[in-house]
Amino acid sequence: MSILMDELYYALIGGPRPELWPEYLEDNPVQAHGMYCFREGLRLGLRLAAEAAAPELGE
Repeated sequence: MSILMDELYYALIGGPRPELWPEYLEDNPVQAHGMYCFREGLRLGLRLAAEAAAPELGE
């Protein structure tokens, strides 16, 4: 990966944080961290989309 992608990843996601993982995945840290990253990426994408659409919605 590029240096920029690494910097963005650690700025937005950071290292593993087991306290934020779903309990049902506590025995599978790779999948748990992947699910956490996916959820955070989806949240960020939705927030960016909402912010981008705000002017067209009159907000």
